[in-house]
Amino acid sequence: MIGIIGAIDKELFLFFEEMTIEKTDIFGDKTFYVGKIKKHEVVVVKSGIGKVNAAITTAILITQYHARIVINTGVAGGLKPAEIGDIILAKGIAYFDVSLTEIDDVPYGQMGEDPLLVYMDETFLEKAEKVFKKLKYPYRVGNLVSGDKFVTSAKDIRKIKRHVDEIIGVEMEGMAIALTCHKFKVPFISIRGISDIIDSKNQGKVYHNISEEVARKTTKFTFKFIEVVDE
Repeated sequence: MIGIIGAIDKELFLFFEEMTIEKTDIFGDKTFYVGKIKKHEVVVVKSGIGKVNAAITTAILITQYHARIVINTGVAGGLKPAEIGDIILAKGIAYFDVSLTEIDDVPYGQMGEDPLLVYMDETFLEKAEKVFKKLKYPYRVGNLVSGDKFVTSAKDIRKIKRHVDEIIGVEMEGMAIALTCHKFKVPFISIRGISDIIDSKNQGKVYHNISEEVARKTTKFTFKFIEVVDE
């Protein structure tokens, strides 16, 4: 079973148009849609926004549906040189809003003994890059950072940039998904389209105007990626 998570409706509606839904299950306030995209068995779910929602959803995907890979798809804020419409392939994800530095000898961004940065499986990273090249989509490989805030200023991530380099995108669920997968030893992949640029004029307005279009691109990539998961 392939698990697919998006945070909001606009990140997932194309999946529901393409998949054959065989059943739906409800756990808490999460609805899991089980079925097939072409011949591939999938479960698609809207997590809701934020790290708590994402961690709960991912844990259910793994424990109840035995997801063998979790795909997080959607949009993110970008940092220059990223541009609106670029697709980010995350090689690693970290928190930007975690600090235990006053009580523990760990760098900003690290939660206790958990890793500072969770990396994507190299095999799936290579497969994803091949799909991007085939689709001829503009994409960037780099690190994402996650926190429970819609970031409009690079000042919000200046502390984590001291410990994590090559940060090209900011979002609100990825680290929770990545860390949950890490703890359950399940590979993950994060595909985020750039819907707005941090520190740019009218960032929130641009997000609302373009995010659905960008989410369509990430969904179309995911359809193609599913085809190569088992190759």
